[in-house]
Amino acid sequence: MNPFTSFIKRHPQITFWGIAWLTSFIGWYMASLYPSDLWQLLTYGSLLGGLLVTAIADGRAGVKTFLSRIVRVNVGIQWYLVALLLPLVLRLAAFGLNLLAGASISPNIQFPAWSDLAMEFVFIFILIALGEEPGFRGYALPKLMEGRSALTASLILGVLHTIWHLPGFIIGGEPIINVLIIISGAVLITWIFNNTRGSVFIIMFLHSSVNLWVGVFGSLFSGADAENLGTWLAVSYVLMAVLLVVFTGRELGRKPEAAVGALPVDQPVGVK
Repeated sequence: MNPFTSFIKRHPQITFWGIAWLTSFIGWYMASLYPSDLWQLLTYGSLLGGLLVTAIADGRAGVKTFLSRIVRVNVGIQWYLVALLLPLVLRLAAFGLNLLAGASISPNIQFPAWSDLAMEFVFIFILIALGEEPGFRGYALPKLMEGRSALTASLILGVLHTIWHLPGFIIGGEPIINVLIIISGAVLITWIFNNTRGSVFIIMFLHSSVNLWVGVFGSLFSGADAENLGTWLAVSYVLMAVLLVVFTGRELGRKPEAAVGALPVDQPVGVK
């Protein structure tokens, strides 16, 4: 066994996050030097890193399980509605809280056309969600849940995902308050993941919905009111995460038989 393969087998998580972080950092750095949407393709470092590490550390059976999660679409219509509408509900909650705090709606609201929203959803799904979520949720999350509660695994993943976002905070001007959204959002994602028998497809759908509603609500406020909207959105996400833990427990909907490892690929998909 060569040293490269041996290292990955002994340290799969370190290898995966090293690949994910490195591709993210390179992409942001190169985009700052040579602006181009092409650098967005380095988002696929998460997908490719998860696939590479799985192939070396877990073999053909692991790859089959990894890929099966990406195409696990039969999860019940209710979870598609949750993935589509829950981000909207959180946005509406932040919108209402912002108004109650004294914000004023911008007079120059320009809502995108429905056709543009549909195209944006497809774009996000293919070029962003597909690049990120198979690695973060299809590989890292199940591994982190081995020997840990789903809540603990979610919080660890949220912190590691925040590090992946560091270039966005440093170079891209992303508000630091988004750290709370990333970490509390990880709890929401794990809850949906567990209740859809490990479907990464529905998590990609959720990711696309989250980004989609950003464009819809983006022009409602301006200046300081727009910044405050981000703060209230973080508050909404944190409250949501707390409520999920209160009502579903530390396992966030994980079934007892799934608490010790990865789901087999032939396990029936559905919500009981």
